[in-house]
Amino acid sequence: PPKKKEFKYDLIRTARAVIFGFVIHAPLSHLHFNFLEWMTVRGGFQGLRIPVFKTIMEQFVYWSWISNSLYHGAMGAMQGMNLTQMYDRIADVLWDTQVAQWAFWIPVQLLNFQFVPVRHQLNVVLLTSIAWTALLSAWYPPEEEKKDEEENKSNE
Repeated sequence: PPKKKEFKYDLIRTARAVIFGFVIHAPLSHLHFNFLEWMTVRGGFQGLRIPVFKTIMEQFVYWSWISNSLYHGAMGAMQGMNLTQMYDRIADVLWDTQVAQWAFWIPVQLLNFQFVPVRHQLNVVLLTSIAWTALLSAWYPPEEEKKDEEENKSNE
């Protein structure tokens, strides 16, 4: 029978996620939400067009591409990767991350933009981002963890 891997809490990995969330994601999300609201008001969107416009802008036009690239780049930097390695990591995983993001975030944001007052929409995203970041961390473990898993598979 396959040997079960003993669970070991990774404090460093958690610290990287917390740093990303507090230092990079939250402040930039604040700017993004202000810009998104400005575009919505400036464009004169009303009713059901508001959540559709905001979701399209956020998910397909600019924000998801930026935030996902930042996540993978920041995690790579905090794991000691050089610029070439970070670029390669982003190039390798960005499309798959985008597809997963659309499945996860489009329903969340359509509901958020439709039913949550504007002043609380970022709070919904920041809370939901805890689950999203946990998923990203599970899907894209640090390089040393991936190597360990590959070695264990080849030894079986």
